[in-house]
Amino acid sequence: MISYTDQPKLFSIVYGEGVFNDIVSIIMFNTVQSLFGGSEASDKSVNPFEIILEFLKLAFMSILIGVVLSITSSVFFKNFRVLTHSPICETIMILLNGMLAYFIAEIFKQSGIISLLTCGIVMAHYTWFNLSP
Repeated sequence: MISYTDQPKLFSIVYGEGVFNDIVSIIMFNTVQSLFGGSEASDKSVNPFEIILEFLKLAFMSILIGVVLSITSSVFFKNFRVLTHSPICETIMILLNGMLAYFIAEIFKQSGIISLLTCGIVMAHYTWFNLSP
């Protein structure tokens, strides 16, 4: 029987597994769309190594964009303490940083959702400590 104290751990495991499945399916969809999405899709043959390489490129580039922008946010909040005097200003800056991660990833034809999710996870670990109480 699962005790009450184990429920948050179980929720995190189930939620994390669901998010991981979503990430893999989004990257697979973007990979197939980038390789076969054009008008010449019926004439194109692709070997499995191209698919794997495109999948890894989409995954790592999307994650990299999210990590870079979240670390930038953390450094920004740490060095510019004038922004941490108002919770409204902090909230707007955090939302804008997430939107920036999404839009930059979409501009470079990467997965904006994965970039946004990665940015949020890393900001939760590092930017949180630089915000006002």
